[in-house]
Amino acid sequence: MTKRTIIIGGIVFVLLISGIVYWGIKDESKRQSGQDQQEQKQAQNLSPINENDHIIGSIDAPVQMIIYSDFECPYCARFVDTIEKVKAEFGDKVAITFRHFPLVFHKEAVPAAIASECAAEQGKFWEMHDKLFEDNENKKFNAEEFKKDAGELGLDQAKFNQCLDTNKYKEKVQRQMLEGKSVGVTGTPTTFINGEFVIGATPFEDYKDSEGRQQPGMKKIIEGKLR
Repeated sequence: MTKRTIIIGGIVFVLLISGIVYWGIKDESKRQSGQDQQEQKQAQNLSPINENDHIIGSIDAPVQMIIYSDFECPYCARFVDTIEKVKAEFGDKVAITFRHFPLVFHKEAVPAAIASECAAEQGKFWEMHDKLFEDNENKKFNAEEFKKDAGELGLDQAKFNQCLDTNKYKEKVQRQMLEGKSVGVTGTPTTFINGEFVIGATPFEDYKDSEGRQQPGMKKIIEGKLR
């Protein structure tokens, strides 16, 4: 084999590898673009915030934040810190709404969701929301603990217990879960900011992802919607 043949072979090899990398990047770009378009199409079917939702802030706020969540999900519990910071930073500029998406492998997620609706019946949804996530973090997550929470919140205990024991709001919880699936929700928390997908327990401030890439936090995402 001549030196010239070796050089030509090397050039061909480099060009071949470059082509593979190029088309790999192009295919990934097309795949990501297609995924983004699919998410946007699904998000168009998202029900806007309405009077039947549990809302923090004004229903007419310029930024509409819809959170699909699961009280038994540890990442959702972590996301509560982000929600609190959004409330403190933006006030009535953001309408925050909680919708149910109990994951099938969380056996107490549906009862917890029903407990929150039973508390809402007595005007204490967000107070129970906070209690349930505290139960999550304290590893005390069962119906008896939810009833104890109701007592601590000053709810009519008998009314709450009957509501929880009869699964009064199970259909509502399941309906919200099905709607979440229809708009592309597959895990929790999933948040829509004016219809834009934000997946996972996104921190309030900017952060680096698992691959070391800089990502916008919830603060920057919301600021972008307010411009």
